[in-house]
Amino acid sequence: MLTEVVNNKKKILLATLVLVFTLLFTVNTVYAATATAHIYPGKTSDTSSKITATKSNGSLSVVSGGPNYYVKGYAKRSINYWPDSTAASIIAYPGKSRSTNFSANSGSKYYAQANAQTGSTGVYGEAKIRF
Repeated sequence: MLTEVVNNKKKILLATLVLVFTLLFTVNTVYAATATAHIYPGKTSDTSSKITATKSNGSLSVVSGGPNYYVKGYAKRSINYWPDSTAASIIAYPGKSRSTNFSANSGSKYYAQANAQTGSTGVYGEAKIRF
């Protein structure tokens, strides 16, 4: 009887671990390749962390919270020993969001960059890349 209880607990534990690892893998597969650069009053440019492209195309979305200035967003490919390459760029005007797709090299490192309009004050925005 005691060995039956222990075996049942082991089976439940094993099933739980399998479920947890399956969920973690699924979440990482869906959301692992996203990077965001944020700007806000007092910070007019930002660069996200680098992520690895998981496929041969990506998307860049840019949002400008305004009120009077645009936000320019970039998807950049990180290249060792050379200037980084711009894969895509797009401007979001005040209160708007825009998106575009770009070709990527699967396995290469990319990052998002957001810049506020020159002379801007009080602008909120972001640039986000996804694979």
